[in-house]
Amino acid sequence: MASRRPAILGGKSVFEEEIFVTRPIIPDREAYWLAASEIFDSAWLTNNGPTLLKLEESLMRRLDVAFCSSFSSGTAALLTALRALDLRQQVITTPFTFPATVHCIEWNGLEPVFCDIDPETYNLDPARVAEAIGSETSALLPVHVFGNPCDVEAFAALREKFDLKLIYDAAHAFGVRIGDRSIGTFGDVSALSFHATKVFHTAEGGALVSGDSRLLEQIRLLRNFGIVDENKVSGIGLNGKLSELHAALGLQTLKKIDQETASRRDRVARYVERFQAIEGLRLQRFHPGTERNYFNFTLQVDTSSFGLSRDQVHRALRAEKIVSRKYFSPLCSDNECYRHLPSALPENLPVATRLAGRILSLPLYGSLPLDAVDAIADALLNLRTHARGVASATCGALP
Repeated sequence: MASRRPAILGGKSVFEEEIFVTRPIIPDREAYWLAASEIFDSAWLTNNGPTLLKLEESLMRRLDVAFCSSFSSGTAALLTALRALDLRQQVITTPFTFPATVHCIEWNGLEPVFCDIDPETYNLDPARVAEAIGSETSALLPVHVFGNPCDVEAFAALREKFDLKLIYDAAHAFGVRIGDRSIGTFGDVSALSFHATKVFHTAEGGALVSGDSRLLEQIRLLRNFGIVDENKVSGIGLNGKLSELHAALGLQTLKKIDQETASRRDRVARYVERFQAIEGLRLQRFHPGTERNYFNFTLQVDTSSFGLSRDQVHRALRAEKIVSRKYFSPLCSDNECYRHLPSALPENLPVATRLAGRILSLPLYGSLPLDAVDAIADALLNLRTHARGVASATCGALP
């Protein structure tokens, strides 16, 4: 592509309308309206109706898990998982995640303990976790970051050695497998998100899944206020149920998931082709043998070798009407509510701190045209060609 003047330097923007970082699967409208009409006719809108049960059964088969308990959000699911395991004191987790991961620990009256991450996979580093385990540690909460499986064997060994609970935040990892095994079968339980930003969604929603069904009764009890029957309440639960209308949306979305994943794979392949040999840009390394869902595409931008900082690239792309995201910056450990914790000190988290200043997620979704992927790549690489001018125009770029 011939060099062009970037929009931030007065050139014409690449796109006329904004290209967002993601867009949800939109199911067949007629099919959804028919399903919704049947729900209206039944007047059964929530409280474990037949549509929700059908969705859970479909997801159990799809994800190859022993149980699937759906929730109104991934956050409600994770809150309930921590409660069901009756944890005490400290839970070790990553600072490089969406705030909900850590909030769920705090909401359960537990203390989050941050550990550093692996610089290539972006996942919690088992070696650092082993160093942090103490007498007050009750559980580990790793995150499969951007759908990249954690070192599940290492965490299973730590779980066994120290007699800990192991909960996975699998919000990004719907449908991911390691070899012939579903990601949802590792640890005690895994929490999924079905938010509209995810590969599979119910608009708002989530689920708990596991390869072991022993927790199912307690989880379903806590999901519905702890109500056993009309005469008995056992346990302090919440209202975490998914509605019939959301479940119907999930059933329709599920029909398109294979097409969506394949389409995302093609777009990731195009991005990789364009960026893998570019000095100053680095890609996430995925766990060997992973069957991916292509949830996200991220780059690390190295200022010294690319010629621009991540924040400068982010701002300059926005001028081109390309909406990127700095997932995950700031780190959870940098947020006001957690920075007082001893484990939150930046010197304890050097890898995560460095990555948070470099990471950038580019637009990725199944309906994104391939020529748009090329246009995004061209625009980003063109910024490097004009690095001196772009750096001057973005001096003091907003985070």
